[in-house]
This record gives sequence, C-alpha cells and structure tokens, in this order.
Amino acid sequence: MKHQNHYRIIFILLFIALIGCNHDKITTPENNAGVVVKVSNTDYDQNSFHTLFPDTSSLKSISEAYSSNYSEERRAKLLENMKADIISLGEDVKVFEGILSNSGCNNSGEYILPTYAEKAKYEGKRVWLVQFIYGFGTPSFGHYKCFAFSIPNLDTLNYFGCK
Repeated sequence: MKHQNHYRIIFILLFIALIGCNHDKITTPENNAGVVVKVSNTDYDQNSFHTLFPDTSSLKSISEAYSSNYSEERRAKLLENMKADIISLGEDVKVFEGILSNSGCNNSGEYILPTYAEKAKYEGKRVWLVQFIYGFGTPSFGHYKCFAFSIPNLDTLNYFGCK
C-alpha cells in the first residue's frame, strides 16, 4: 500500500511536469510564429495587391510573438527558418537575401521582421511579394510595409505601408 501511494505521487508529478513541457512548446513564440513562405501562380495587379495585403494573420502572429520577446538571436533564427523554407521550395535564397538587404531587414539593431513572402506574378512579371512588420525605437511591432520586388533585378514594382 505504501509503495502504491509512492508510485501515485511520482505519476502525478511526472504528469504535471509533462503538461508544463507541452504548454511551453505550444506557447513559445519561436515554435508557433513563422514567416509564411509560398510560391503561387497568382497574377496580382495594383488593386488586388492593395486589397489582399497586408496578410493580417502573419502580421498578428509575428507581432504577438516578438513584441515582448525580441532579441537579435530570435530574429536571426526567424530569418534562418524563412530561408530554409525558401530553399525547400526550390527557390534561390540569394535573391531573397537581396530583398532582406534592400528592405533593411538584415541590419542589426533595426526592429523589422518579415512576416510573409510569396513568389508570384505582378502584372505578368515574376516577383516576390514581401511583407514586413516593424517598430519605431523599441521592439514593439505594429507597423507594416508591403513590397512587390521584380525577379531577378529586385526593382520595387509596388510598395505601401501603414501611415
């Protein structure tokens, strides 16, 4: 009887520990907030670009995950994961690194993070549609920028952001 109670206590403690571990995995921002990366055949024009962007779901996800949890290390991990997604889709990561440089996202100390990247078409031209979230002076993210970058020259074909 004494051993049964001892085992029950151990089981209860292990159960509580496992619940705590699962809770951390579910709520850790690194695990549930990532950049949306995709390739499509959608041909956007100025109207559809301004109507369908920003992608509010990815904005909200990254903003909630990083506004109170920002660090250069976490930012680097987010960018690393995004680049891995681009490579897994068979796309040229060097083109995307150029986009990150042009947008200021590669600069340390800048509070700007990508939230969405779609290789698609814009008025018949191959582009990367990219959305960034940023903060002014503090790592509190609430502003956005949306771009249509031509491939491979990275000319800005369209841009808008919040005011």
